[in-house]
Amino acid sequence: MFSSQLNPEQRSHAIKSLSAEKFDVLVIGGGVTGVGAALDAASRGLKVALVEGSDLASGTSSRSSKLIHGGLRYLEQYDFRLVRESLHERELMVSSLAPHLVKPLAFLYPLHNKFFERTYVGAGLTLYDVCAVFSAHFLGIVILIKKILLK
Repeated sequence: MFSSQLNPEQRSHAIKSLSAEKFDVLVIGGGVTGVGAALDAASRGLKVALVEGSDLASGTSSRSSKLIHGGLRYLEQYDFRLVRESLHERELMVSSLAPHLVKPLAFLYPLHNKFFERTYVGAGLTLYDVCAVFSAHFLGIVILIKKILLK
């Protein structure tokens, strides 16, 4: 009988079953990506084995801000393709892949030179919002903006 309790006895049994059973998918690594891949495969009816060297998600909390990256920092580098890709991935997470796990979160942005930085950051955030709204036409618009800015 399967038990969700994690202990040395259960681990020993699980390791033995790796050599005795056949699996459709072998996932190596029990971090957020590995566990997500294993869950996705199992939910599709595949027989899944997940192998982790330590404990499930043992380093995830200490090594992650748990934020979905929206690509805002790439605007300053004029890397508009990465901004578009990040916006697209963020939208997928919020709307269809994990709406039960992802939600918008407000944050504070520290400003040292209030006039310059407020204008600079405000313009960047406005451009970012415009990019998010018009992501279908995004590349054409931003390539034009990039040509203007880099002149």
